[in-house]
Amino acid sequence: SKQLARMAGEIKEKLPADASETKKLEALNDYLFKENGFHGSRTDYYNRFNSYLNRVLDDREGLPITLSIVYMELAHRLDLKMEGVGLPAHFVVRHLPKEGEPQLIDVFYGAKPLSREEAGKKVRELTGEDVTEAQLAAVTERQILQRMLGNLLGLAQQKSDKEAVLRYVEALLI
Repeated sequence: SKQLARMAGEIKEKLPADASETKKLEALNDYLFKENGFHGSRTDYYNRFNSYLNRVLDDREGLPITLSIVYMELAHRLDLKMEGVGLPAHFVVRHLPKEGEPQLIDVFYGAKPLSREEAGKKVRELTGEDVTEAQLAAVTERQILQRMLGNLLGLAQQKSDKEAVLRYVEALLI
């Protein structure tokens, strides 16, 4: 989107041409969370607008998965390799640096670095179960879209919004 391109351009303007991955990551985090106030939705978490990327960009508030998508898109435009990790009940990203160890990042909490143990603790808090290696694997763009649509479908079902249910089921089938 044009808005993401503009945002990435604003981040790049502050970086030297030869910026390290660490500096790019710091600039991304500062831009999103300190300068622009992006944050995880805590007061109205289940509002469907937290699942719409255009609203997340406008409101600067979203779910773990939608904030992660914004983060991954900007990271990609900064030549940082990120992948989505669909933990049960919580979505995070993993930075894959050219050198060094991969790092889980919790975008919902302002890009907080997560260790494997902390990710396991979070999953246990949310689900009561231990995290598996399969749950720590990267997810595809299609799986991310399916998870977002699943979230929206669940919200529509809770509100007995039959038209929205049909819309999201149709989108999932497509």
